[in-house]
Parts: sequence; structure tokens; C-alpha cells
Amino acid sequence: MMKHNLCIVLLLLSAIVGAAAAANTSLEEQIAVTGVTVNPDALMRGDTGTVTVEIKNTGETGVAISRAELYPNGISVVNDKTYDSVGTIGPGNTMSFTFTVRADASDGIYYPIFYLDLRDSGSIRYSVPVTVESTEIQVNIVDAPKTFPANSEDTIVLSVGNPRGNSVNGVTVTPTGEGVASTQTAVFLGALSPDEEKNASFRIQASQSTKLTFDVSYRNGLNEHHATLTIPVEIGERAVEPEMVVNNIEVARSGSTVTLTGDVTNAGLKDAYSVKVTVDDPATPTDPYPVYVVGGLESDDFSSFEITCLAQGASSIPLLVQYKDEDGETHSETVTVSLSSTEQTGAGNQVQTGGSGVITRSGPQTVTRSGGMGMSFGGGFAQVPLLEIGLVAVGGVAVAVAWRKGYFGKIRDRIRK
Repeated sequence: MMKHNLCIVLLLLSAIVGAAAAANTSLEEQIAVTGVTVNPDALMRGDTGTVTVEIKNTGETGVAISRAELYPNGISVVNDKTYDSVGTIGPGNTMSFTFTVRADASDGIYYPIFYLDLRDSGSIRYSVPVTVESTEIQVNIVDAPKTFPANSEDTIVLSVGNPRGNSVNGVTVTPTGEGVASTQTAVFLGALSPDEEKNASFRIQASQSTKLTFDVSYRNGLNEHHATLTIPVEIGERAVEPEMVVNNIEVARSGSTVTLTGDVTNAGLKDAYSVKVTVDDPATPTDPYPVYVVGGLESDDFSSFEITCLAQGASSIPLLVQYKDEDGETHSETVTVSLSSTEQTGAGNQVQTGGSGVITRSGPQTVTRSGGMGMSFGGGFAQVPLLEIGLVAVGGVAVAVAWRKGYFGKIRDRIRK
């Protein structure tokens, strides 16, 4: 009987111990780590970020939690005492723990350990990967002139690229430089995804040779960073703006009237607008061509012109070319045309070449030129060879009629006979 009672007691003790062990095991197994968030995704050295761990009680009973910690393991944890006292997480509930970390280490992947101390049982450990990557965003020149005309606007285009593995935000480009003014005080590009690139364009006006610095500010998480690009600004002349070049000038006299013909070419790299050619004092523009309106001249384009004027007693004539640039500002260039080698020979034509290479003509004449988009104030219809054109047209009609009536065939047959 004693042996029988002893067996019953041992069985009861075993059941109690087994139940307690089962209870302890189930408490730890009830807690599951359901999510980990690191913000920003990758820290730059010196950055401060956050690590958030979310847990859930998957069991049917509450679990008491004493404390929660994040062991550094290579990175610094700023708020390591925040969760010294936690409490109980009910069945089916979730709870999150956010730790502030600082990347004081070199680039690499670190694994700080999330530690959860359960009050009535053991503990839970979970490794959290944290990436430290110090690659900065890249700033490059897309387009910039080699020289800058003083106090003239030029365009500089930059590219800003993000070679990092995570996005950066609030990207802003700001130009600075002594003696440099910019139409845009700053250009906001916003967020840049990994491997994304955006361009920023600036209209720059420089008054002196200097250095122009572009400061690119951006945020990685809550951490502000800067990348800079400095380029030299050299003041100098260059044929970027419209530049009028006059050549092939011919001078003709008829009585008191002087006729100037030639070509005007835009040798600059930008288009010219409202181009017109006339003469200046001491010459006086006169009909039929006092002013020759060329209109627009693209870069490397040209137009012919013809001007008539009076220049009694003058040895040279200032030829005036006026035009506007893309900003609407008016410019003018003057070419002096010598009259010293021009002779008056009545109705005859005499061609002479002056010492400067200018061809001069005397007497009435017709000058025909092509190219450009020119038109003039005055007549000129009488210069068209209407008689010659009419004779050619009549001859063509006669040949066509003779062919259709077979006259050519009859003539051929007679020749063969």
C-alpha cells in the first residue's frame, strides 16, 4: 500500500514539474519578432538613425516583460536605458521598441542585438543588421563655357547623381562666388532614388575672373550632408553671341547715288534677330534701298544686301549693321567702305579692286545675290529679265506643238529620201 501511494505522489510531482516547464517554454515561444526597421536604410559615418523592433504575443495568455535593450555590437546606442521597465503584452497584441543609434564605426554591416527580458521566464535575442555606407552623392558639369564674357549671362548645367543604395531627400543646389550673380539663388531637386540623376541649370553672370562654387545639400534620414563642386570662371571674349561679319562688298556709282552690295554673315554661336543694314554719317540713305532688312540670321547663316545712299564729297562710307540678341538687346557693328578707288565713268561699267580688297563698280548695273532671308525697302521689279523669260517660254511652246503635229517626223523622212 505504501508503495502504491508513493507512486501516485511521484506521478503528481512529475505532472506539476512538466506543466511548469511547458508553461515556461510557451511564454518564450509566444513572443515573435514581426518587424525590424532601420531609418535611414544605410547610415553614413557620423549619422544618427533609429532601429525599431516590433514584437507580437501569438499566445493566449499575457507575457510580462521586464526590460528591452539593444546591445551595440559595433555601433553606438544613444537611448540604451529607455526600456528598463516595460510591462505586460496581452495575447494577440503588438509592441514596438525604437532605439536611437549613431554610426561611429567605419563602413560595413553591423549586427546589434535586440534583447528582451521576460519577467517570469527566459529572454529573447534577435540580431538586427545595420549598414554603414559613407558614399556621397556625385556632382558633375554637364555644360559650361570655357570663358565668360564680362557681365554677360551664360548657362551652366550640372548633374547630381545618387550612387548610394538608399534614397536621399531635400537635394538643393546653391551657387556662390565673388563677383558672380545667378538668376536662380538655388535649385531644389527634391528626392533622389538609388542610381537616379537629375540636372540643375543656372544662368550665371560674372564681372571678374573668380571661382564659382556649387553647394549641394541633402538629407540622409535626418542627417544633413553637403557636396561641393568648384569651377574656375575666366573672363574673356569669345564668339558665342551673334557676331556680324561683312564681306564681298561692291560699290557702284550712278550720278550722285552710291550703291553698296555685299554679304553679312553671323559668325557667332547664337542666332541674331531683326538684322538690318544701312549707312551712317556722312552718307545719307536714299531710295530705292535706304535700309535693307535681313530679319533673322542663324549661326553660320548669311544674307546678301543692297543699299543706296548719297555721299557727296565723302571718301568713305560707314556701313552700319544693327541686330538684336536673344534677350532683345540691340547691338550694332560698323564697317568703313572706301570710295577712293571708285571712278565715275558715265553709263559704262568699270570694275576695279581697291587696295583693301573691296571691289568697286561705276555706272548703272544690276546686282543679283542669293542667301539669307533678306528684303529691302524700295523697288527692284524692273531688274527681272522678263523679255528673255518670255522668249524662252514661247520657244518651248513652239517645239512642243511641232512635236505633237509630227513636223519633226516629216522633216526626218524628207532628209532620208
